[in-house]
Amino acid sequence: MPSDPRPIDALVAEIGSTTTLVSAFDGLTAGASGKPVSPHLLGQGVAETTVAEGDVRLGVDAARAQLEAATGPLAPRLTLATSSAGGGLRMTVHGLTAKMTAMAAREAALGAGGVVEHQTAGKLRGHDLAAIEEARPGLVLLAGGVEGGDTGTVLHNAEALTRITARPIVVYAGNSAVVGEARALLEAAGFRVRVTPNVYPDIDALDIVPARAAIHDAFEEHIAHAPGMERIAEWVSGRILPTPGAVLMAAEALATELGDLVVIDVGGATTDVHSVTDGSPEIAAIATDPQPHAKRTVEGDLGTYVSAAHVAALMPSAERPAPLPSALPLTAEESAAALTLARTAAVTAVKRHAGRLAHLYTPSGRQTVARGRDLTACRLVIGTGGALTRLPGGADVLAATRATSRAASGGLASERLLPPADARIALDADYVFACCGALLGHFDTETVVALMRRSIGMEVRA
Repeated sequence: MPSDPRPIDALVAEIGSTTTLVSAFDGLTAGASGKPVSPHLLGQGVAETTVAEGDVRLGVDAARAQLEAATGPLAPRLTLATSSAGGGLRMTVHGLTAKMTAMAAREAALGAGGVVEHQTAGKLRGHDLAAIEEARPGLVLLAGGVEGGDTGTVLHNAEALTRITARPIVVYAGNSAVVGEARALLEAAGFRVRVTPNVYPDIDALDIVPARAAIHDAFEEHIAHAPGMERIAEWVSGRILPTPGAVLMAAEALATELGDLVVIDVGGATTDVHSVTDGSPEIAAIATDPQPHAKRTVEGDLGTYVSAAHVAALMPSAERPAPLPSALPLTAEESAAALTLARTAAVTAVKRHAGRLAHLYTPSGRQTVARGRDLTACRLVIGTGGALTRLPGGADVLAATRATSRAASGGLASERLLPPADARIALDADYVFACCGALLGHFDTETVVALMRRSIGMEVRA
């Protein structure tokens, strides 16, 4: 006789481009005595993602079956999902100026977990509309004009969008003075419109967190209609988030307890770098552009499988692995090749994510300024994702992303604003960061953070 399903707090599916992971969690709520129960990961199941077969539920069900083969039948009180399958959250972003509103819109899109396929600054022209059509975005982020500033460009762009044949969801995050006119133009043309506060309300001021939330809401609506993904909404009882957006949310929650940090996720196709920091006061005093407290960059040419040939081309010929590994390395040779690629991908991605010092020559002499992201205050570097957490040697890969010496990482002595040489290294050994981002908002934040602390070996001891 089969046993009755075991009640548990949550089941979370992480639906990737190649694999689907289903994780079971319990102890997230108070027990009968009213006292907190220790949060823990019960188990995980993995299967190939089946979006190409036209139904992602096939892979989710297979992963759950593998999980329950070990745990027995489970009855979750809450089921959640994150997804980067089917191209992830494909977006285009549009603003007024490249280094102001367009930059702010891009930060909001990437922070929400978006894959930015096309970005423009200024008025949309015919070739821009053709590029949007080719990108096939699920969402368009429309910004432009500080509060009380330019209104013509964002209105022009709203009208121009009505001439494309597709009807992606539009998130309006521009000058609020013309939000009604822009919305009316778009809705009359058949677009679904979501409105959020201006992502760049004033000079050198970013306000991207509300836009991130609006993009997450729009993503849930979009994914219910994406090919192969339609039935996932039948499986979940909570929300569906873009996987990279969930990881950034998890990183933000963890940083409130552990301080400034960097999270690196090397995948088969891309490498994501997430940082939560305001930088060091020394660098902030010479910074030339505003940076969000939480930032994500995605490198679409750095991965261990789909992008493996490109990563190998960045390496000295004598160090290039041959043959290149498969999607799921099965042999010791493939694992070693994947780790070699992961190291190059991680180091390159962190260097691209980090800012650097620049020297300007003025009539009064040389002046040093900081451009881009300052990681010098990040005392913790964490690896998540399959390549870093499932291959032996992930900690060594992370160590290579730090500045090369303590002296060079202390501030002005370093051209690259990398994490310091003595930053602590940790691995998301339980592979739960994306799941924890999904769990936030449904369970107590301290409880969810406890899951992450346990996974990286920094658990609070009683």
